[in-house]
Amino acid sequence: MRTKAPFKAANASISEDAVIGNNVVIRDFVVIRSGAVIGDGVTIETGAIIYENAKIGANSFIGAQCIIGERLAAYLKDDAYENPPVTLSAGSVVRSGTIIYAGCTFGENFQTGNRAVIREESHFGKNCSFGTLSQSDGYIKVGDDCRFHNNVFIATYTTCENNVHFYPMSCTTDSLHPPCQKGREGPYLESGVIVGARVLLLPRVRIGSGAIVAGGSVVSKNVEPNMVVQGVPAKPIKQKDEIRCHIEDRPAYDVAIESLSKK
Repeated sequence: MRTKAPFKAANASISEDAVIGNNVVIRDFVVIRSGAVIGDGVTIETGAIIYENAKIGANSFIGAQCIIGERLAAYLKDDAYENPPVTLSAGSVVRSGTIIYAGCTFGENFQTGNRAVIREESHFGKNCSFGTLSQSDGYIKVGDDCRFHNNVFIATYTTCENNVHFYPMSCTTDSLHPPCQKGREGPYLESGVIVGARVLLLPRVRIGSGAIVAGGSVVSKNVEPNMVVQGVPAKPIKQKDEIRCHIEDRPAYDVAIESLSKK
């Protein structure tokens, strides 16, 4: 394959020691700081800022006015501050207005919606998406093939295994007695969990593999695997395979789970 030198807008500001790959497009008013590494085939749209020690994998797209590697609070206090690295793997799509803090890692094919905010020490596996106006409050661990729809809030110290889905306006929490900061710990979601819209998961609960949390529920206790829970507080209602589809005569979640596994 023939390679091309980067296209750099004349008004872009690029540090001399930033590494820029082949076939890269850098639009107007982009800022790329010292130590950044931009892989082959990357496009960076107007007004984006790539801070120190950010690495963007090949064939990724960074939308307008995104910030990659936002500096941490210590930058304002410590003259010897060094920005922790942030790594976006190949094939990432970061849509306009998104802010990703330093100290995060993302597997291949990560995507965001517009104006997502992802705080420091958020770690995502492969093929994950993080929706419009959603926020990670930092220090979270997310496996592969997870999806967070729009307006989702993920509190610190939340853990998700593989193939976990959050639907709009759902929320996790990490403090037993807010605003107390002692003993903070978010929920733990095992593989294949589906969290409906407007769900609240309280601190330290464990949601078993394949469980379904119905929309509008508040989960204050552990949920058994493959159980459907509903209500305020959430209570078990049926096993997942007992819930029937309203359109076809089949278990409601068969098609949904199959489609998720093929993503």
